[in-house]
Amino acid sequence: MFAKRPLRAGNRAGFTLLEATVAVAIIGLVAVGTLAAFAADLRADTKANDALPAAALAEERLARLELADVRELDMLPDSLAHGGFDEPFTGYRWTATAAPVHNETALYELTATVEWTGGSYTLRRRRFRPATHQATATADPSSLRSRSGPRDDNA
Repeated sequence: MFAKRPLRAGNRAGFTLLEATVAVAIIGLVAVGTLAAFAADLRADTKANDALPAAALAEERLARLELADVRELDMLPDSLAHGGFDEPFTGYRWTATAAPVHNETALYELTATVEWTGGSYTLRRRRFRPATHQATATADPSSLRSRSGPRDDNA
């Protein structure tokens, strides 16, 4: 009834089911790789959007510590040790420390850490802060003269 036609290599009119399946699988693998790269880019962008303000805020807190005198660095008041930020940075909190460097005179390690829900950023610096000595003498210059008598510059 039905005549069978022989299959010849040059007489094909379309794709076989196997070829179509392989093509769809290749397209699927490329699409998954592209979407994974896009998702990784979005995660990196989100981290950068959070970390960039944190770096600037840590820099600001460290600058405030650098202005502190030795008495404040030896015992940080609460206003310099921890706190939060005003709008638009209410999601960020900060802590700061100042510690003398072991076996170094008047050298302090200053640390400012800014934390947010997704992470934290820490900035450290070392600063030289010699102790300031205030003069206890009176304002009268004559009280600073030697008690041994008048000085003769011609002698």
